[in-house]
Amino acid sequence: SSLILNASFGFANLDIDAVVNTAGPEHCVIKAPLNLDKLTFYEVEFDKLSIVPEMWFAVPFEAVTDVNNLPNSVIIPPGDIMFVKARVTVSTTISGFSIKTLGMLEDINFPNPGSSYTPLYYPVQSQSYAVGSLVTASWRAQGGFSMSANIGVNASQSGRSVKGYSATGSVLPDNFFARVSISGIKLADMNLGGTEFQSVMLGTSFAYTKPPTGTETTRFSTAINLSGRLWDKVSISGSVTLAPFPPKFGGVTLSISMEPFRVAFALDTMELKSMSFSFGSGLNMGAMTGRFSMTASGLERGMTGLSMRLSLSQGLFSAGTSVAFANRAEKFGFASLGSTLTFRFSPAVVTVQTTFGRYGLTRAAVTAGVVF
Repeated sequence: SSLILNASFGFANLDIDAVVNTAGPEHCVIKAPLNLDKLTFYEVEFDKLSIVPEMWFAVPFEAVTDVNNLPNSVIIPPGDIMFVKARVTVSTTISGFSIKTLGMLEDINFPNPGSSYTPLYYPVQSQSYAVGSLVTASWRAQGGFSMSANIGVNASQSGRSVKGYSATGSVLPDNFFARVSISGIKLADMNLGGTEFQSVMLGTSFAYTKPPTGTETTRFSTAINLSGRLWDKVSISGSVTLAPFPPKFGGVTLSISMEPFRVAFALDTMELKSMSFSFGSGLNMGAMTGRFSMTASGLERGMTGLSMRLSLSQGLFSAGTSVAFANRAEKFGFASLGSTLTFRFSPAVVTVQTTFGRYGLTRAAVTAGVVF
């Protein structure tokens, strides 16, 4: 039998979820939501403030296969009801930002009722408690631009359930993650081979993960998403993962809407085998003009080359500096730095050049000439 109790006391509530079967109690979850309209603390206004404390009590169960070869669950001796976890969820809005914080005190050894448990007993002495927290913040502008962030300290967004009850979020010692995403950046319409690409939206995301010691290594990742519409009825979106290197093409989704039909296609993930990038821009600083350029190349094993050059010119004087990085012996690092300085004394031209490599000065020259 189950007991679901919801009692309201104005701005506070009491919620109880309990289950008892023929073998005894399964779980009892007690919540006491507290809803406040507004609260000002040190001149900071907390709007739509909600505080939800929880207490979880449960009997340990494990999953087994019975004599009929069907899945079942049994109590793990001695079968006492135990305190499993305490949670407090605080959600509010501050200056347009929606913030939700989940703090947890949890028994990290409590058996998962959906899997088998090797030890024969789970007494109170086997319990081990740890603390963790999850924080979510989001903001959305009227124009569609939005930002969101998720931070976990000693916690995971996946839940740890008891028999007959579960909720998002659990304590995971030494696990840390941070994710930031930006979406809804409106770009100008684009022309792709004579086809108008409309309502172009750009988004990006960054993630840092430090899992518990002894598991996966710490990693940083970032991705870019682009979406838009073709011919008013066709939506297209794609993503590229830039880090960890090498970049990976995350696939393309294409959807066609023609009332009452909607058709969608998705290309599977493909890896980028090589890449090249170039950028150049003129500089206009009054009497002085110049140009900045950058080129980069890479293969599936990583970046193989990167070079940048800056050139400036004013009257009789011109100068240029370039720096290059390259991959040598499976190591990407500094390759060269070169500078050129030119004086034009018509008809004479004098040029000074220097080049530095990984181990110091490799070339120095002074050139003089006459231009007719």
